[in-house]
Amino acid sequence: MGASLTVASEKGAYILTDRATYLANKENLQLEILLEGNNALLNVYHVITVNAEKWPAVNYEGALAFANFIIDPATQAVIKDFGVEKFGQPLFVPDADKTDADLGL
Repeated sequence: MGASLTVASEKGAYILTDRATYLANKENLQLEILLEGNNALLNVYHVITVNAEKWPAVNYEGALAFANFIIDPATQAVIKDFGVEKFGQPLFVPDADKTDADLGL
């Protein structure tokens, strides 16, 4: 994505990108943000454990531990603040306690 941003900048083109990659490369780009905050652009990630009854060889305990770690309020706070110190704004939005309606979906 970083290379694609560079090409778009060099050609004066439009590009769709994620905030983290844009901010990490912003100093070397001649691009401006034209649209942000639209729910149609929301890129939601979820953590899901695999059904151990259907896939008995999976490490279900490890997957469950990871899922619980990701949704833990302390981890969600880290996600919320990640990037603020370096870029002046968060790179991600924690959503462990959010419904689709809360996110505007």
